[in-house]
Amino acid sequence: MAVWNPQGVTIPDTPAPQLTLNNGLKIPILGLGTWQAKPGEVGRAVEDALDIGYRHLDCALLYDNEAEIGEAIKKKIAQGVITRRDLFITSKLPPAANDPASVRGTVEISLKALKIQYIDLYLIHCPVSIRKEEWQKLESAERFAKPAHPAQYFNDVDPLTVWKEMENLVDDGLVKSIGLSNFSIPQIQRILDHGRIKPANIQVECHAHFPQDDIWAFCRKNSIILSAYAPIGSPARFGSAGSPGDLLKEPQLTVIGKKHRKTPAQVLLRWLIERDIVALPKSTHQNRLRENFEIFDFKLSQEEMQIINSLQEHGRRLFDFEMWKDAPNYPF
Repeated sequence: MAVWNPQGVTIPDTPAPQLTLNNGLKIPILGLGTWQAKPGEVGRAVEDALDIGYRHLDCALLYDNEAEIGEAIKKKIAQGVITRRDLFITSKLPPAANDPASVRGTVEISLKALKIQYIDLYLIHCPVSIRKEEWQKLESAERFAKPAHPAQYFNDVDPLTVWKEMENLVDDGLVKSIGLSNFSIPQIQRILDHGRIKPANIQVECHAHFPQDDIWAFCRKNSIILSAYAPIGSPARFGSAGSPGDLLKEPQLTVIGKKHRKTPAQVLLRWLIERDIVALPKSTHQNRLRENFEIFDFKLSQEEMQIINSLQEHGRRLFDFEMWKDAPNYPF
């Protein structure tokens, strides 16, 4: 059921459930991933998502689409569909700004692009630091290739020094919460041991083929919320349907889905949220956005959870950032 505002825009009254971060703030357990959402598509996708009921947007300066996302947010606020307080917006410090001197200026770029006064959650996108002048020489498609001269391409920056600048952003009200992405457990532990503010969130690749049990247990032990990117196994990486490694083609998921009248993707997302993991599926298609949101009207049995857990026997990491393997602080 939904209500209508005077402009005739549908306003959902069933937002996603929320988890409580270790600083007392709330994070919706389902968010919209925006990586690889193309210009001309991402704005429409964000508008559709907000109409459907999404209130968590997972963004990053690295994705080169925050300005269009900001326009969509501004439009939906003007229509009365949302207020800024309804939204939970995540952004991330990119590798080419992963040094203490660049932190504040970079978050200000995202704030301006997104047309907001504060960011709810700001993450260090990865522990690798790339020299800004080297990064800027490259076209977008070249930035994720293995560099010819690693010694001049990478910086050796201690992530802890960057973290201390992130803490200052919280003090000054530019961001509400801070966290990490694509960090290893020892790297996270070092931040916990020496930082002033505890990470509120850790974002990593996480899906049934790669369930990240170690980091999940670590986060639970340390009262940190875990977020999952590629939550349905990034099927676009496998080309044609049924290609080896396509998580959505696991037959057990089809069986479980038929029982609940749900798709394999919905089953995978439900498996994550039942583990109290924030799921961040990406889509720019309205029907899939709606499908991904319709996961709060069923539950998986303990037996079904165990069946999905067993799929990890076939899995492996999809995003290993192999091109940055020669960098100081490479996490994997």
